[in-house]
Amino acid sequence: MYTRKFLLTLSVLGLFITTALSQRCPPSGNGKTAKEKHLNILKNHSARIPVKQSQVLPLNLFITRSHKPDSSKFKEGAYVTVEGFILDFAEEGPESCNCNKGSKSKKTGDVHIALALSSKSKKSNCMIVEITPSFKKLHPDYQKYLVEKSKVRITGYLVYDYLHEANAATTCGSCTNVWRKTCWEIHPITKIEVL
Repeated sequence: MYTRKFLLTLSVLGLFITTALSQRCPPSGNGKTAKEKHLNILKNHSARIPVKQSQVLPLNLFITRSHKPDSSKFKEGAYVTVEGFILDFAEEGPESCNCNKGSKSKKTGDVHIALALSSKSKKSNCMIVEITPSFKKLHPDYQKYLVEKSKVRITGYLVYDYLHEANAATTCGSCTNVWRKTCWEIHPITKIEVL
């Protein structure tokens, strides 16, 4: 009798653990290629502030007048700080990095922030920086930082999001859907300071 109850309990526990593990999204998200999995791992880096010091980079290194490709200009994974103005921001939904489980309405995805040199810049002349679900868990009040035209200091990890090469002026000057200057992003953000 006790053996049967023990086995039943063990079976239920095993089912529970299997279900819980199958619902978690791995750091590589649901990327299809090795390149996309690598990108997702970079995007899903912890939003905790690391012990190391960030490198301060002027935003105008990313937002230049040049239309030349800049994919090799910076180092992916570098921990950096930039300052700029929030032009726009938007809650995002399903993406490969969140296993397509993010929801705009539930605010469980990333927040894309357009960061510019001036509060009067065009969105096509911006760098995208992103708040991730990891940052949201650490800072449930994250929305207090999201004020259009406010000047902010952003710290986090550099990633080159090649998936947006058709949307960036440095990689696709003749495209019709250009809404950012560069594919370089700070993603994830680890710290936001309103200046």
